[in-house]
Amino acid sequence: MRPRVNLLVVAVWLAAGVAPAPSAEAKTRSSHESKESAKRRKLLEELGLDKQDSAPSTTPVPDAVPANGAEKVEPAAPPASGAPADRTSGGDGKTPGSTTPTPSFRRAIHPLLMATCNVCHRTGGAAAATHFVLSGDATADHAVVVRLVDVRDPAASPLLVKVSGPPHAGGALWPAQSAPHARVLAWIAKGAKLDGGPGDSSPLAVPRVAAPLVSAPPSHRSEALAVAVTPSPSAPTPAVVEPATPLAAPAANDFASGVHPILMAACASCHRANAPAAMTRLVLTGVVAGDEAAARGLLDPAAPARSPLLTKSSGESHGGGAILPVGDPRHDVLLAWAKHAAQTPVASASVAGTAPAIAVATDVTPASAPPAPPASHAGVDLPLGFFLNGRFDLDYERRQFSGNPFGAQAVNALRSYHHFLFLSRESADDRCGVSVEILSLQFFDVHCRLTDRSRAVTVLLSGGKLVVPFGADPLYHQSYGGLAGFDQRMLPVIWAQEGVAAHVAFQRRGLALTDDLFLVRGYTLGRADAVLNLQNDFSPVDDARLGWGNRVGVSWMGVSAWYSTYFNTLGFGRHLFMQAFDLTVWRQRQLPVIGHFSLGAGALRADVAGGGDGVGGVGKDYYHFGSYFQIRYHPTDWLFAQYREGLRTFDNRRGVIVDNSRLTSADGSTHSFGVVARHGGVTGGVFYFINLEKVDEIPDDVFRVTVTYDF
Repeated sequence: MRPRVNLLVVAVWLAAGVAPAPSAEAKTRSSHESKESAKRRKLLEELGLDKQDSAPSTTPVPDAVPANGAEKVEPAAPPASGAPADRTSGGDGKTPGSTTPTPSFRRAIHPLLMATCNVCHRTGGAAAATHFVLSGDATADHAVVVRLVDVRDPAASPLLVKVSGPPHAGGALWPAQSAPHARVLAWIAKGAKLDGGPGDSSPLAVPRVAAPLVSAPPSHRSEALAVAVTPSPSAPTPAVVEPATPLAAPAANDFASGVHPILMAACASCHRANAPAAMTRLVLTGVVAGDEAAARGLLDPAAPARSPLLTKSSGESHGGGAILPVGDPRHDVLLAWAKHAAQTPVASASVAGTAPAIAVATDVTPASAPPAPPASHAGVDLPLGFFLNGRFDLDYERRQFSGNPFGAQAVNALRSYHHFLFLSRESADDRCGVSVEILSLQFFDVHCRLTDRSRAVTVLLSGGKLVVPFGADPLYHQSYGGLAGFDQRMLPVIWAQEGVAAHVAFQRRGLALTDDLFLVRGYTLGRADAVLNLQNDFSPVDDARLGWGNRVGVSWMGVSAWYSTYFNTLGFGRHLFMQAFDLTVWRQRQLPVIGHFSLGAGALRADVAGGGDGVGGVGKDYYHFGSYFQIRYHPTDWLFAQYREGLRTFDNRRGVIVDNSRLTSADGSTHSFGVVARHGGVTGGVFYFINLEKVDEIPDDVFRVTVTYDF
């Protein structure tokens, strides 16, 4: 009878909610787990992810002790849906003095800003002239950020208005319904404090996220991941992240919202049509599908971390230096995507009308893919995949002086040298594309790829009125003789002629090789003893003389070199053979002091030889020569000071360095000084050109103030 009484007592005991006293071992284990739970809970509170209204029920759950003696702790049961949590004696269901913690700026908000905004909003970045410039120090950056928030109307804070809509030049990086937007909104609503602290008791309304976010610095990622996937038995389960979704990992399976904005902000200024890197394998158009195909072509499936996209952007053999260095959160995003994309084919990559399609990986359904952000690049997207961009300038000049630009002899001039509109079309689904300068038809071409972008060797054929691939920068900025662009006195300002060309490129890790072979309408002589003018003595269209040439380029470790050749029969038994060598040393950003400088140098020689009776030969063959040397100092990424000098001489006898018997005012040298600043699409510069003639010095120095707009 006694055992039955004991069982009855135990049953009544359990029904009354009275638990038996735990053993010493159970107390120790419970204390340890309470510390771990407190640690996880604190981290969730600082990240702004703790759901405070999920409190335990007032009815405690007894500890169940298995037969083997090991203590098993069960999680507390949450209150029923719609029922208030009766925590203590408060009739409102709240514990006296209980509060909801504010998201931590240091741990939650600042890493998000550094991952999304720092690419432009940093010293030397594209947005360095704005009121929002990040330093990397959380305390200092908090003082900057709070000037852009409104705690009385958090949703109207300039920080959120800018980054979530069209007023932002970088596009809608945090759309209104996104998790980052909600997290920052909650932080502002709780007082926009530096560290998490007491606030009101309202729950933190952060929506569930389907894609992971870069929200914690690398040093806390493993800890945050442990919290996300292993909730504490005694702590409420976070309502933000699903158990299988790592909180702090980058959006590895989403190019559109994770990787594409980084590439557009960091790379598109050079890697776009008609830009300095337009001849490389990475040409960005702003169309997500096409840009993803181009980026995937620079991945190495066997070694994603050594993919050209990663190594080039981190500084290896990259003309622009370390744009996304190792350790930068943006580099981590690219690496995570590279590892994922190397194993996952693209399910969809098409362009439909004007809306950029999203390249969706096979393990992500189109319904769950986030919308593509507005393009943050320059230019205008047009129907049928076309893209429009342009360049315009206005120049104020003082001319016709020697020495003093503000002397009485100088005259004012107002000029416009650049008025171009470029229309282009590139598509990942179409191997062929088109580029046209539509205002004056300075050039136009149709080009087709014969190989996939993913191959190490790519071949591109083009035809039309081509920009002749001769020299380092063929689109009106050749510097032979010390003058460039529309001041050039040797080659045409824009050397574009009807013809065809083939471009072959090979890239292997840090080494890049290119070869351009072309056939174009060439030069001719008006008479046998004429001195060839390389700027304008081209043959007529209906009686064209063909010229052909080849340009070989190599790039490695931030050093690029080109060797260009050109041959053309001129008539009267004479011919032109022209060659040039160009060298560029880009900024070596990884080196102190030296990393602020870039160099350029080159030389051109054009020989006219041959001929019939009484034409050519000793004393009749001649050559033109031009050289340049340029150095730039970059104190920041948006400002540089430049010095350029060069020598030019025409109609020199073969075998003579300088033919003093043939010197004219066309022979001479130029020394120029300039300061150039760029913000967004606007470039401003001040230049002073000193032109020195070998004989018959003329007052032709130039002082110029220029403003250029690119879009």
